[in-house]
Amino acid sequence: MKSNIENKALLLREKGFSFKEISEKLGISKSTASLWVRDVILSKKAKNRIHELSVAGRKKGNEVKRKKWEIESDAIKKKVKKYFSDIGHSKINPKIACALLYWGEGTKYEGNSSVSFMNADPKMIKYFLYVFRKSFNLNEKKFRALVHLHEYHDVEKQLKFWSNITKIPVAQFNKSYLKKNTGKNKKENYPGCISIRYCDIRIYEELMFIIKELVKI
Repeated sequence: MKSNIENKALLLREKGFSFKEISEKLGISKSTASLWVRDVILSKKAKNRIHELSVAGRKKGNEVKRKKWEIESDAIKKKVKKYFSDIGHSKINPKIACALLYWGEGTKYEGNSSVSFMNADPKMIKYFLYVFRKSFNLNEKKFRALVHLHEYHDVEKQLKFWSNITKIPVAQFNKSYLKKNTGKNKKENYPGCISIRYCDIRIYEELMFIIKELVKI
């Protein structure tokens, strides 16, 4: 014979109360509540109530996580800002920064004789060229650029965009490579991918030797 408290648990479950609600209302553990009401057949109304509780619980949990992450992210941001404030951007070795970027995104193979860097991120391209120009005595007329675009792009507009980012005249851009439409959705705000080339085997070799030295660390 079921106890009075167990009967109350069954009635609450039939109304769509969750295990947590039942345990809190009756002062029992969730595992006990689950054991007592596991055979209750829920009505549609009860199922809907439990589902709504579950959705609300997830939303609340996500909001708590979001706020917690905002606090952590802000702390990380302040830490990085303090780091740069302490050392100053001017103390970052531009040639090392250039080599590290080239290590990740540059063209590297035996027999190569030019510095070739390719990426679709305008900020990365801009920073690479900033440290590249700062590290070496360059002839600006030796720069060449090739933009990889989709058929939906306005070629002239994108050439001007990348010329503004790189400070390389459009006249020094090679004919753009147009990728045929594959039927996939158009990428909003995608500027295309740009390949920057500067033909100088000595500079290329210096970057590669820096990379080889970094590997030894």
